[in-house]
Amino acid sequence: MPRLTPITERSQVPQEGLAEFDKIISSRGRINAPQSMIMYSPLIASRSTELNDQLRSNMSNHDYEIAALVASSEFPIEYVWSAHSVTARTVGVSDGVIEAIRTGGDLSVCSNRERVIVEMGRELVTERVLSGATFASARDELGEQLLIETMMTIGYYLMMGMVLNGCAMEPANVGVAPELPDRGGRKN
Repeated sequence: MPRLTPITERSQVPQEGLAEFDKIISSRGRINAPQSMIMYSPLIASRSTELNDQLRSNMSNHDYEIAALVASSEFPIEYVWSAHSVTARTVGVSDGVIEAIRTGGDLSVCSNRERVIVEMGRELVTERVLSGATFASARDELGEQLLIETMMTIGYYLMMGMVLNGCAMEPANVGVAPELPDRGGRKN
């Protein structure tokens, strides 16, 4: 059970947050689990949804899912991992790549583009810096705009992870998505 009551219905939102609630509904058609916690701050919920919509619109689904997976694996964020490991398959991310990201393993199964995104995410999340070599490799592969947008996507999921982990949101795809391993006490 989450630590706060999910806000998924318009009737749960204070008057001053109704316009923001309506914006999310018009964008997504519903309030999903992460948004149901962020709706405790309707303006932030609306703006974070707008940010996510913009990031999704600029990246391929494949690249977006790789960025979400590496963020959720390295942080770790079980809720995001559970959702995106299933979605990643539907947009063509191979089981081998998903497993390499999940376990923090060897990236030889990855395309160059996948490898660059994963390495960038691993360094940023675990080391809190990006080496010059990884930056250059990512810039060459992605270009400057997608380099920034990929870093922003990784950061977006870290932000979501703070809320999801802090509110103890349970993953939705238990038994469908592979669980994240405990890598030295970092599993939540």
